[in-house]
Amino acid sequence: MMAGKRKANEAGSSNGLRGDVLCVLGVLKVATADQIQRLTSPNLTYRHTLKKTAALRKEARTASHRGAANDLRRHGLAVDGGRTRGGEEVRLFTKDGLVAAAIDLDRAPEEMGGMPKSAGRSGASHPMTVNETVIALIRLKPDLALVAGKPAEAVAAAQAAVDAPKGIGSITSYATEIVGCALRSEGCHAATFPSLLVNGGHGRSTW
Repeated sequence: MMAGKRKANEAGSSNGLRGDVLCVLGVLKVATADQIQRLTSPNLTYRHTLKKTAALRKEARTASHRGAANDLRRHGLAVDGGRTRGGEEVRLFTKDGLVAAAIDLDRAPEEMGGMPKSAGRSGASHPMTVNETVIALIRLKPDLALVAGKPAEAVAAAQAAVDAPKGIGSITSYATEIVGCALRSEGCHAATFPSLLVNGGHGRSTW
């Protein structure tokens, strides 16, 4: 059974990790593995801290989600979408991937918005700005139990993140690439133009 699972998902990704990628790309449409990790598994940010360089630490903490994205690509649900100006690989959905994400997010097709237009070919500067804004708004807290036993500095940083002010909503509270007005049922979150994100549940903000 395990051999069959590995054959189906060559990177060995779990349902949960593939679900993370489906969720984030279903909302943001364009994202790097780093952004997917920070939006779904923030505890990983405080692990692998003994790696010598920031690049090695990022490679280690994003490895699981990169594998999950690669497995989705093999299933025809995602594609590589070029690179950001900083050189990070961008992940995009196929049409089948968008359908799969709609099921995972429990959203109607008209709530899912349009397909991204090869954002990585131009460095994806605007989508990356939108994504970083969403990350800053949500401020997802790490699970301290999953950081236990790590170096004291990492545990202290994770504790500081937990103690920081609460963010606004979760990744499923947001929508992007919506043409026209599409209101989310919980808290009236909406996006009204392609690549323009509007969070209407806690006061309207646009980017």
